[in-house]
Amino acid sequence: MEQKIREYEKFIAKETERKLNSAEKARLAELHQEMVMNFQHERLIHLIITLFFALLTIAAMCATGWLVTIYGFVFEMIPVCLLTLILMVLLGCYIRHYYFLENHTQKLYKYTKKLKGYE
Repeated sequence: MEQKIREYEKFIAKETERKLNSAEKARLAELHQEMVMNFQHERLIHLIITLFFALLTIAAMCATGWLVTIYGFVFEMIPVCLLTLILMVLLGCYIRHYYFLENHTQKLYKYTKKLKGYE
């Protein structure tokens, strides 16, 4: 997805710099609106996934803390600790990806303004 957004950003930047007649500008604006909607949808889905993983990570951290408090750290705790660690790493990856989607979708809005004639 990151590569698609980068490629589309290059494409729309190049196309908006060209002199366009009104028909080409309308077609480009329609394509751009569709692409932005697709990226917004992708962003929403990843927000939901990120929040889900955040909740799972918090639950795993609480369970780990509760178990360590009650039983102390014993050999049987290793799977629970590994699960918590894996969820934390996955959450970090999802946050990074969502951050990328959010920032690049926001960058595309300037091209919307440019195509609509607000800039």
